[in-house]
Amino acid sequence: MSDSKEKPEAARMMEAAFGGVLEALGKMGYPVTSDDNFAETAARAARAMVELVRPPSEIAAEIDQMLARTFPARYDEMVISKHNICFGVCPHHLLPVIYRASVAYLPGQRVLGISKLSRMVQLLARRPVLQEDLTHELAELLFERLETRGSAAYLEGLHLCMAARGIEAHEARVVTSAVRGVFRDQPATRQEFLDLVTAPQLNLL
Repeated sequence: MSDSKEKPEAARMMEAAFGGVLEALGKMGYPVTSDDNFAETAARAARAMVELVRPPSEIAAEIDQMLARTFPARYDEMVISKHNICFGVCPHHLLPVIYRASVAYLPGQRVLGISKLSRMVQLLARRPVLQEDLTHELAELLFERLETRGSAAYLEGLHLCMAARGIEAHEARVVTSAVRGVFRDQPATRQEFLDLVTAPQLNLL
C-alpha cells in the first residue's frame, strides 16, 4: 500500500462496512462470533479490496511515468501484448472480474518499453469499471497519448457476478473489442489483430 492518505481512510471505512457484512452473516446463522476463522476477517477483507482497487490518482501518475519514458520508433509494424491476465471489480456488484486482455498498436514516433503494455492493462483494470469502458479506454490511451497510427484492444472477462451467482454462467466469457486509427480504417489490419489474439496460445517454454 502507498503512503497516500486515501488508502488508509478507505481501508478504515471498508473495514467498518465488512463488519456489517459479518454481522449480517451472523443473522443468517453463521458462527461469526464463535468461529476463529472469522476473527479479523473484516480487516483482511478491507485490505484485499484496497489492493484490488487502486486510487485513480495512483493509476494516472503511474501511466504518466510510463508515457514519459518511451523510445524512438525503429519498427513500424504491429506491436501486440497478448493474453495478459489481470483483475478488476464489477461496479454493479463489486465482485471480481478476471480478464484476459490483448492490446496492440502501430507505432508513430515512439514505442513503449515492452513490459509497459502489460503493466498499463493491469493498472487500468484495477478499478470498479465496466469491461466495455475499460476496453475503449485502453484503445484510446494507446492511440491518443502514445500518438500511434492505430490501436486495438480485445478483452475476455470472467465475471463472478455471472459465474458465481444469478444465472451461474460458469463457462461464459464477456468479449469486447475497440479499435482506433488504422485498425478502424483498414479491415485487413483489424482482422490480422483479431486472428493473432484469438489464435490458440502456444507454450514457449
